[in-house]
Amino acid sequence: MKALYVTDRAAIGPERFRAVLESLAGLEGLSVQLRERSLPDGEVVVETRRARDTLGPRVPLFVNRRFDLALAAGASGVHLPASGLPLAAVRRHTPRGFSIGVSTHSAAEAREAIVHGADVVILGPIFSTPSKESFGAPLGPESLAGLPPAGDHGSDIFAIGGIDADRLDSLAPYRDRISGVAAIRMFQEAADPRAAAAEVIRR
Repeated sequence: MKALYVTDRAAIGPERFRAVLESLAGLEGLSVQLRERSLPDGEVVVETRRARDTLGPRVPLFVNRRFDLALAAGASGVHLPASGLPLAAVRRHTPRGFSIGVSTHSAAEAREAIVHGADVVILGPIFSTPSKESFGAPLGPESLAGLPPAGDHGSDIFAIGGIDADRLDSLAPYRDRISGVAAIRMFQEAADPRAAAAEVIRR
């Protein structure tokens, strides 16, 4: 499977965050989505360039929400929230080869994102997670059965939400539907972030 690290620098502090990125540098099968919602635009560009340089060219780097900042910083793509700009509108204003990801909260939303040509689709929360408790019950791994087979389309589909090493086996029946796993805490709170991501990639 592939691994996608969604960052939360505020939760771990800048020094630990830099150490996590350095640990993950150059890891094939890994992507990173940089989330910096509270920083001014100029600082987002600086942080994106710094993360890009640390991770290296083998690790695709996405910027959350802002495709203009992603372009300015030389990121691989943008990741749009479910309530964000329409995918088609972003596609019209970005160059060929620039990837677009979309967050979804049901298999039906994920299927729609696939139809509209999203390069990356994140579906969740699959399990209960503190940041999403106010939005209701988690979808459960069985929701992944509603996704189309991976061979039927060109999107990468990632399950997210409360996923840790102990829950990877529960996703195994849906390996033909998902490309991999996205997570925050599983990677950045691990004693060895690279080993945690490599464990996902080995599956």
